[in-house]
Amino acid sequence: MRFFDQVRFYPVSEAELDEFREAFREGRAQIRIEQTEFDFAAYNRFIADNAADIAAFQRQQKAAFDAEVELWKDDDPSAAQALTSTSPDDADLDGHLVAAEMSGSVWKVLVEPGQHVEAGTPLLVVEAMKMELAVTAPVAGTVKSLRCAPGKAVTPGDALLLLTPSEAA
Repeated sequence: MRFFDQVRFYPVSEAELDEFREAFREGRAQIRIEQTEFDFAAYNRFIADNAADIAAFQRQQKAAFDAEVELWKDDDPSAAQALTSTSPDDADLDGHLVAAEMSGSVWKVLVEPGQHVEAGTPLLVVEAMKMELAVTAPVAGTVKSLRCAPGKAVTPGDALLLLTPSEAA
């Protein structure tokens, strides 16, 4: 994979997944590759249009991860501790989590807790590969908490801040 490659997931049965894994191990698997140009504006529209579904998925994902960590605690408590976040607010994820979409470094935080923002408002700037990319509010709301600071390295999925959507405020 290369930077900006797009991966599409689709549902398969457990049997189909097992068959594909076996074919992959044996070098028989075929992966469909389509050449296209990455449209960052279209991507941002997609994220904004699907913000509610994305937030619901992230809550489900976090619940599944937390359940898995609980299982790991029995096997290796030190490994489970390393996988859990040290943020004191992680237990309270009521709101819209804004996560990093790419690897980089937080260059500038433009908002503070308690500040109201409209959808599309720049929240912070991530520097990656000598480019500055603004992370914008996917929904209107109030900044509940910051999960990053200038200079902090981030990777895709890392929590940047938590918004309380206006509808829920």
